[in-house]
Amino acid sequence: MSDAAAKTVTATLRKRIIAAQYQAGTPLREVALAKEFEFSRVPIREALRILTAEGFVETRANVGSRVAHPPFDDARELFDLRITLETSLVHDAAANFAEFSAPGAAHVERSRRLCTEIEEALAQGDQAFANRDGAGIAEANLRVHQGLADLAMRPVLSNILQQIGGRVEWLHSAHHGFTLTRDTSAWDQHKRIYELVRAGEAKKAQTLMGEHLKASRDSFLASLAKLADEDR
Repeated sequence: MSDAAAKTVTATLRKRIIAAQYQAGTPLREVALAKEFEFSRVPIREALRILTAEGFVETRANVGSRVAHPPFDDARELFDLRITLETSLVHDAAANFAEFSAPGAAHVERSRRLCTEIEEALAQGDQAFANRDGAGIAEANLRVHQGLADLAMRPVLSNILQQIGGRVEWLHSAHHGFTLTRDTSAWDQHKRIYELVRAGEAKKAQTLMGEHLKASRDSFLASLAKLADEDR
């Protein structure tokens, strides 16, 4: 029960931080969170420990925990790490898709569930674009990327990517808010990558994912540089 509770709290707080529902420096008090989630302080403490290790929270002895500042100084490294990890994972997801999805395969049920989740996230993104819902697009984007990575069935790398991908999405929300900075052509690339994964086209999926992520990186860094120039 404690592990499940800690996962629930961790996921919820991470989502709130990424979505900029908490500003940098906001205190995260164990007593208040325990009351809100209706858990003991044990899973709250564990969630804060995990989020501190991931860089979303700062914790000091005898002071407590608070929301960290978005890691703008580390933006290029985070984007580059994401590109390296995610292109590798999507390559493996495509290369092994037929094997993992075959009837009776060890991963078949997880593979089917992940495909369903990706398709739901793609539909969520389409609807968010139609509604001009920037927050919905951001959430759907993170779900699609993580789902595609998870299809590789490499949980250690997927967990690392979840941390990095979450911090990158946090940078987007902290910098742009939830204005529509993504266009539909970039969004539609997700659908093509998913098709390539299901078709077992590992090299093509890897190449397109690399192009997709590099374009996102370059656009974000250019926007940061422009803002820095305006502030001078």
